[in-house]
Amino acid sequence: MKDKNLIVADNIAKIFLINSISGDLIWSKKSDYPFNSQIKIYKDRFFVIDYKNILRCFYLKDGSECWNVQTEDSFTISNSKYSLIIANNLVIFNNSIGDITAVDLLSGMIKWQLPTQKSIIINETYNFNYSRLVSDGSSIYFSNNKNRFFSIDLSTGTTNWTNEVNSILTPAIISDYIFTVSKDGYLFTIQKKQGNIIRINDLYKNYDLKKRKKLKPIGFSVGLNNLYLANSDGTLIVVKLTSGNILKIEKVSRGLISKPYIHNGDLFIVKNGSITQYD
Repeated sequence: MKDKNLIVADNIAKIFLINSISGDLIWSKKSDYPFNSQIKIYKDRFFVIDYKNILRCFYLKDGSECWNVQTEDSFTISNSKYSLIIANNLVIFNNSIGDITAVDLLSGMIKWQLPTQKSIIINETYNFNYSRLVSDGSSIYFSNNKNRFFSIDLSTGTTNWTNEVNSILTPAIISDYIFTVSKDGYLFTIQKKQGNIIRINDLYKNYDLKKRKKLKPIGFSVGLNNLYLANSDGTLIVVKLTSGNILKIEKVSRGLISKPYIHNGDLFIVKNGSITQYD
């Protein structure tokens, strides 16, 4: 969203600028390849990544391309969306094979690039998945389903530390700590600077083994004191952040639910095509 206008990029290589109030189409453009990432806006331009691992910069005014940066392509199409963030006049993004690249947002010049996978087997590329990138202004944090959690220096691209965490959920940075939930339901509390895991809490301990094998975390949000985890069985687990203790397990839906979203002190969850608000 920019100045009451909405930017849309679809998976058939089209981008649109739409007036969010009237719904009028301001312009539309056709790109070379379908898009597969978030959209990030910076002043008079926006950024998006396509399926060929190309970061593209466009002008908001008319949709013309400012520049593009090609990173190494893979032989298969990723089943997860690429992530990009803007920090310190850099656009930092990942691609389908796990490379992290930082680009000057005005010129499109590559500042640094870091491979995070020692080798990629073609047949495994499709199954490779990762969390969104997050930053505290000096480092970048993310994890993948290959049991690795990274802290990368934002300015240089050097690795601060890595740890063994198997998660594709977006980590949360709270003060000097990082919180994430692994694919098998463990809450990890990690020291941000040192990378030490200081606590692991089993959030699925109340499930029997049969149910637990089928259960997957969907996403989580962190409030003032608690962490809220949505799960594939339609439950919401409320966790005390300071201790990791489970406060409540609530059945929200019989079907899938979205990651919880917190806005103005209220919790929102999408289920069955509707949005439910919780105090």
